[in-house]
Amino acid sequence: MAISTTAGIFRKSGDTLDYTPSAAVAAGKIITTAGCNCLALWPINANEAGTLKILHKGEVIELTTDEAIGATNAGTALYVDSSGLVTKTSTSNTLLGYARAAIGATDLSFEVVCA
Repeated sequence: MAISTTAGIFRKSGDTLDYTPSAAVAAGKIITTAGCNCLALWPINANEAGTLKILHKGEVIELTTDEAIGATNAGTALYVDSSGLVTKTSTSNTLLGYARAAIGATDLSFEVVCA
Protein backbone atom coordinates (compact mmCIF):
# COMPACT_ATOMS: atom_id res chain seq x y z
CA MET A 1 0.00 0.00 0.00
CA ALA A 2 1.41 3.38 -1.00
CA ILE A 3 1.26 6.51 1.12
CA SER A 4 -0.98 9.04 -0.57
CA THR A 5 0.25 12.22 1.13
CA THR A 6 3.13 13.33 3.33
CA ALA A 7 3.38 16.73 5.00
CA GLY A 8 6.60 18.11 6.46
CA ILE A 9 7.19 21.13 8.65
CA PHE A 10 10.57 22.86 8.66
CA ARG A 11 11.74 23.35 12.24
CA LYS A 12 15.26 24.76 12.02
CA SER A 13 18.60 24.36 10.34
CA GLY A 14 20.60 21.37 11.54
CA ASP A 15 23.60 23.50 12.42
CA THR A 16 21.98 25.44 15.25
CA LEU A 17 21.71 24.84 18.96
CA ASP A 18 19.05 26.11 21.37
CA TYR A 19 20.66 28.17 24.14
CA THR A 20 19.32 30.01 27.18
CA PRO A 21 22.04 32.19 28.75
CA SER A 22 22.07 33.36 32.36
CA ALA A 23 23.48 36.71 31.17
CA ALA A 24 22.73 38.61 27.96
CA VAL A 25 24.76 37.55 24.92
CA ALA A 26 25.69 40.06 22.21
CA ALA A 27 25.52 39.19 18.52
CA GLY A 28 28.92 37.93 17.38
CA LYS A 29 29.84 36.43 20.75
CA ILE A 30 31.55 33.03 20.65
CA ILE A 31 30.03 30.54 23.07
CA THR A 32 31.42 27.08 23.82
CA THR A 33 28.61 24.85 25.03
CA ALA A 34 27.76 21.16 24.80
CA GLY A 35 31.23 20.55 23.37
CA CYS A 36 30.59 22.88 20.42
CA ASN A 37 32.04 26.24 19.46
CA CYS A 38 29.08 28.40 18.49
CA LEU A 39 28.40 31.94 17.34
CA ALA A 40 25.49 34.10 18.44
CA LEU A 41 24.11 35.51 15.19
CA TRP A 42 21.65 37.76 17.05
CA PRO A 43 21.55 39.14 20.60
CA ILE A 44 20.05 36.79 23.19
CA ASN A 45 18.52 38.23 26.35
CA ALA A 46 19.36 36.76 29.75
CA ASN A 47 17.16 33.81 30.71
CA GLU A 48 15.44 33.79 27.30
CA ALA A 49 15.78 31.04 24.73
CA GLY A 50 17.86 31.85 21.68
CA THR A 51 19.72 30.07 18.92
CA LEU A 52 23.44 29.68 18.33
CA LYS A 53 25.12 28.80 15.02
CA ILE A 54 27.38 25.76 15.45
CA LEU A 55 30.79 26.46 13.90
CA HIS A 56 31.89 23.56 11.71
CA LYS A 57 35.38 22.52 10.63
CA GLY A 58 36.52 24.53 7.64
CA GLU A 59 34.05 27.39 8.02
CA VAL A 60 35.64 30.84 8.05
CA ILE A 61 34.50 33.52 10.48
CA GLU A 62 35.70 37.09 10.79
CA LEU A 63 36.36 38.28 14.31
CA THR A 64 36.67 41.84 15.54
CA THR A 65 38.29 42.50 18.90
CA ASP A 66 38.78 45.58 21.03
CA GLU A 67 42.34 44.54 21.88
CA ALA A 68 44.93 43.11 19.45
CA ILE A 69 46.04 39.52 20.04
CA GLY A 70 49.46 40.35 18.60
CA ALA A 71 51.39 39.37 15.50
CA THR A 72 50.42 35.90 14.34
CA ASN A 73 51.39 33.78 11.34
CA ALA A 74 48.84 32.19 9.04
CA GLY A 75 47.90 28.80 10.46
CA THR A 76 48.52 29.74 14.10
CA ALA A 77 46.13 27.95 16.44
CA LEU A 78 43.61 30.26 18.12
CA TYR A 79 41.60 29.38 21.19
CA VAL A 80 38.51 30.67 22.96
CA ASP A 81 38.48 31.08 26.74
CA SER A 82 35.56 30.57 29.13
CA SER A 83 34.54 34.23 28.60
CA GLY A 84 34.33 33.80 24.83
CA LEU A 85 37.50 35.78 24.18
CA VAL A 86 39.96 34.67 21.50
CA THR A 87 43.55 34.02 22.56
CA LYS A 88 46.72 32.29 21.39
CA THR A 89 46.98 30.59 24.80
CA SER A 90 46.06 26.91 24.70
CA THR A 91 46.13 26.20 28.43
CA SER A 92 42.60 25.76 29.85
CA ASN A 93 41.06 27.02 26.59
CA THR A 94 39.18 25.41 23.69
CA LEU A 95 40.60 25.25 20.17
CA LEU A 96 38.56 27.56 17.92
CA GLY A 97 40.57 27.25 14.71
CA TYR A 98 43.51 28.67 12.84
CA ALA A 99 44.44 32.13 11.58
CA ARG A 100 43.46 32.20 7.89
CA ALA A 101 46.20 34.73 7.14
CA ALA A 102 48.91 36.49 9.09
CA ILE A 103 47.54 38.84 11.76
CA GLY A 104 49.41 42.12 12.29
CA ALA A 105 50.51 43.20 15.76
CA THR A 106 47.78 45.87 15.94
CA ASP A 107 45.05 44.24 13.83
CA LEU A 108 41.63 44.22 15.47
CA SER A 109 39.87 42.18 12.75
CA PHE A 110 40.99 38.83 11.36
CA GLU A 111 39.61 35.61 9.91
CA VAL A 112 39.66 32.20 11.55
CA VAL A 113 39.25 28.84 9.82
CA CYS A 114 37.23 26.82 12.32
CA ALA A 115 38.67 23.55 13.64
